[in-house]
Amino acid sequence: MRVLNVLAREHQAIARVVDRLDGELDSVTRRGTLDTEVFERLLEFLEPAVDGHHQESQERVLLPRLLARATCAEDADRARMLLHDHAAQRTFLALLRDNFEGAGYGDPTCLVPVARQYVRLQREHTRWERRLLFPLARRMLGRTDDLELLVELRRLDQAWGATVIATASELEDWLDQRRVAA
Repeated sequence: MRVLNVLAREHQAIARVVDRLDGELDSVTRRGTLDTEVFERLLEFLEPAVDGHHQESQERVLLPRLLARATCAEDADRARMLLHDHAAQRTFLALLRDNFEGAGYGDPTCLVPVARQYVRLQREHTRWERRLLFPLARRMLGRTDDLELLVELRRLDQAWGATVIATASELEDWLDQRRVAA
């Protein structure tokens, strides 16, 4: 299904940024200092592009269609797990933002445990979607659903002003340039 391919490519882009966050955490642990500009840029991607744009596309586009097509409670419950995972990610992202702001006044390594938890949640969530949610969607949705969902995803991209993939790519380019300049 093309809509799942789009979401899978978004997951790949998000995973690359999450890997960059993980590398930045290694650096904070090693040096005991935080590159606040890099960390701020990472958060500026994670908050609107992941917590906002990507999750909105799943919660407002894919999930309602899955729930409408569910023929048993088990399938509907499995699809609703998406909301639980997203809520956990939002909680840790908010904690990460709070810890980042506090790290400027003290020990920057204090944000590492919360950030590592966020990284872990993101990676587990991607695996869960690939292993359970996407196969469920392939089983439940048809060609017409796929086409209609693609149109809805494009509308969301237009409303956000860019795709998640393009936004991630811009951040990766900036991080690469920053590394070369350093």
